[in-house]
Amino acid sequence: MIGFLALSGLFCALILFVPSSVYAVENADITQASDNVAPTANGLSAGFYQFNKLEILKGPIVDEPPATIEVIQKNEKSCVVYENGKTDKPLSCIFNGDQNNNYVIQIEERTTLLGVNQEPALLIDFQAGDKINVLGWLSADSKTIRAAVVKNLEEKDYHQSLFGTIKKVNGNGFTITLTNGDEIFVKTPIVEGAQVTVKGVFDKVNSAVSNVLSIFIKPTIVLQEKPTEEPTPSPPPTPSAKPSTLFKNFLKIFGL
Repeated sequence: MIGFLALSGLFCALILFVPSSVYAVENADITQASDNVAPTANGLSAGFYQFNKLEILKGPIVDEPPATIEVIQKNEKSCVVYENGKTDKPLSCIFNGDQNNNYVIQIEERTTLLGVNQEPALLIDFQAGDKINVLGWLSADSKTIRAAVVKNLEEKDYHQSLFGTIKKVNGNGFTITLTNGDEIFVKTPIVEGAQVTVKGVFDKVNSAVSNVLSIFIKPTIVLQEKPTEEPTPSPPPTPSAKPSTLFKNFLKIFGL
């Protein structure tokens, strides 16, 4: 009887001990697994946001919308975005570890392009290295932003698009009248060496273009050449020493 009671007590002790041991092991495995879970890349959900101080990695390859711009969002503690463009409710940027975020900005014809002082800008004003603010729709893949407004933050001269009627033409350019009645003089960019793209009806027989729809003129870039250095004058040749009498007699022996 005593032996039976001793075995029974040992059996009960084992039953009470084993589950707690198993629970401790299982709990340790769950904790370790949760620490090893990789963070999600750019966890912003799809929506309308304002992104500030994005840096252009690759500018547009065309001169007019639609076009795309590749940008980078630096992994900085001060980085924030604004949901629905509300600057009073900043959201912290989400990054994958120490990596930066890359986005493709889609620019459409309806996208508003602005300079640093809210002046109108053209697509050619957005070049690699520029810092920009973007207001637009982030796609579900968190990689593409369809831009409503793109503002350049760089101090420079921005191009503008003006519509008017040519009133007068002279050798230096022409004067146009805008719809509000303002008259603006336009310096002609049509000079020798300028590159132009002309849209119109091409008459191959007569080598002529008629019914011109548009003329796009690329700016003429003049590279400043380094001044050519004048060659250093070589020193005058040193006159050779006169041959000695002994050397002259030596030459006479050989008929020289």
